[in-house]
Amino acid sequence: MNYLGRQIFPFAPNWADAVARSITFDQRSTLLGFGAEYFTPTAEYTVNGWDFSVRLENGPAMLAFEAFADSLVGRLQGFWLPCPLQAAVLSAGVSTTQFDIVAEDLASSWNSRPDQHLLFTFPDGTQAAAQIQGVVANGATERVTLTTALPQIPAANTVITRLHYVRFGQDVEEMQFDAENVAPIHLTAVELPLEYTNAVTGLQPLFLYHLRAAAPVLLDWYYTAFAAPVVSNGKLFAAFPMIHKAIKHSADGNSNQTDIEAKADDSHPFSMLAGLPPGNVIWVDILLCYLPAPDAVTKIFSGFISTVPDDIIKYTANCDTRLRWLKTKLPRYLIGSTCNHILYNQATCGVGRALFETTVNIVSIDNVDLPPTVVCTFAIGPNSGQFQATDYLKNGIFEAGLGENYEIRSIIASSYNAGAGQLTLTLNAPLKRTLAGAQAQIVAGCDHTSTTCANKFNNFNNFGGFVDVPDRNLSLKGINTNVSAGGKGK
Repeated sequence: MNYLGRQIFPFAPNWADAVARSITFDQRSTLLGFGAEYFTPTAEYTVNGWDFSVRLENGPAMLAFEAFADSLVGRLQGFWLPCPLQAAVLSAGVSTTQFDIVAEDLASSWNSRPDQHLLFTFPDGTQAAAQIQGVVANGATERVTLTTALPQIPAANTVITRLHYVRFGQDVEEMQFDAENVAPIHLTAVELPLEYTNAVTGLQPLFLYHLRAAAPVLLDWYYTAFAAPVVSNGKLFAAFPMIHKAIKHSADGNSNQTDIEAKADDSHPFSMLAGLPPGNVIWVDILLCYLPAPDAVTKIFSGFISTVPDDIIKYTANCDTRLRWLKTKLPRYLIGSTCNHILYNQATCGVGRALFETTVNIVSIDNVDLPPTVVCTFAIGPNSGQFQATDYLKNGIFEAGLGENYEIRSIIASSYNAGAGQLTLTLNAPLKRTLAGAQAQIVAGCDHTSTTCANKFNNFNNFGGFVDVPDRNLSLKGINTNVSAGGKGK
């Protein structure tokens, strides 16, 4: 059941285990003149916490709980938790918007807290939720008025509970099976008191992820962390289990970084980058919008993917902003053999890719033995001579497929069998969408040394490091003196 765009927790607490409720008050110190200091609680920031368990009695119940938990993508994705204890005792139903309860001084306290929403469980088993509009004391009873009408007048035996807007306190599910397909799961829920306003107005924060790549991929990917697809500004953002970490915003000139975690899946573009530096820049935009108006977006991050560490459980894309590139302009980063330029970028390194790439026909693929190998033959004969040299393609790029079937790998080693006329390439990761019989582009690689830069690419003028860095400054060698710790000399 949904209420104001959020789910209502559909599982009943296990009353065999104790249900604990904790209330945390935000108390602010107040000091008047020279009087004694005292503390005043601010009800706006009073937080409820619940510790309880749910007993899952069979396989379908476990699957239902997993589906509910999976739909809450992100730690701040909240849901409505019916208070395990009854909120009020019904005295009489007046209309679909009014009813009387046994007096409990609700008239003076109902609006002192944000949990002003009630869940009604009618005698016929149906449920409905509504918000309190006002409470008036009337002797032994109190009359409650709701903001919206209920589907029926509350009758005797209607159970009334409060709804708390909460999130799970932990991302880890722990359960101990009592029998086959029977297990209690212990849960902790923490109230989100400042999110009630958004819930009432129907605002639900949605995070959208736009990934885009230049040629030869020429693709855009659209994902959302929401449990359902979202259409924003004419683009369909597919639901996918992914979330971003905290986004750093600073004014110190350093890159503002964040990490995006996604489920390990061959269909996700992060799979192309796992374990190898990207051959092309993958740009990332993180957008924020709200459920009623997904077209009104705010860009909260714009940058590119720097690395995606290889992990079989999940992909974690390390993202940076353009400020990271400013580091390559500092002299201290140019000392050493590591080149700071992209090899086949004419604007930075000046090497034309067309002179160092060729097309091959894939004969066989071995993904069983690691690292994986690919055996291929040259599709273009006259220009294949230079690629036959051992490890000429080492540190190079292997590209196959187009569009959604595009794959890129780093070449670890290469060797040529002149008798069979076949080239064997060792790749950094197995191919997932490329099959034998397909064609691929292979590009020579660079080890970032001055010798390779001069002899292999004839590009020493753009070399980004020093050929040799001495241990000491020769101009100061003549004035160096030995300083002893003192003592008596001979």
